[in-house]
Amino acid sequence: MTHKTEIELVLNSLNKDKRELLDKVNEIDKLIKKIKYGNLNLGLSKGTKDELLNDDIPQPQQPQAFPLKADLKVQAIKVMDLLGVASKLKDIRDKYHEITGLNVNLRETLRNLNKHEILKLLQPKGNIRGLYWVKSEWLDENNNLKEQHKFEGFELLFSDEMVEYK
Repeated sequence: MTHKTEIELVLNSLNKDKRELLDKVNEIDKLIKKIKYGNLNLGLSKGTKDELLNDDIPQPQQPQAFPLKADLKVQAIKVMDLLGVASKLKDIRDKYHEITGLNVNLRETLRNLNKHEILKLLQPKGNIRGLYWVKSEWLDENNNLKEQHKFEGFELLFSDEMVEYK
């Protein structure tokens, strides 16, 4: 009988230690996410410590956090903003996975955003399939992609006359 109670005491103690350690791991995970997504200001800047001490009132930084709890459409738009250039579906999916760690099929979400004219699909004239996704606001009044949103080598592959945005 005493052997059984000793085992129960050891098991209870081990379970308690396990819960405490899991709580610590969860706290560390939360801290990692805050740092990763810019929700925590560590005071790291290019200035020296003396420069930081001279500032009487630290300027709060506006975090550019990724909207983890937002709708997938909002997240897709944010990913496009982060990429900043015309991107293939695979690149958008990879960036989303890099940020969230989730593998999500974004094809239908991008198509839905295209239907509402938030995103456009760049495709060579005469082709049925589009190649790159762009935000509608990245197009100028002549319906051409603005220079700052062209990826490196864009001019080698496309000219403004040979592409259309649908």
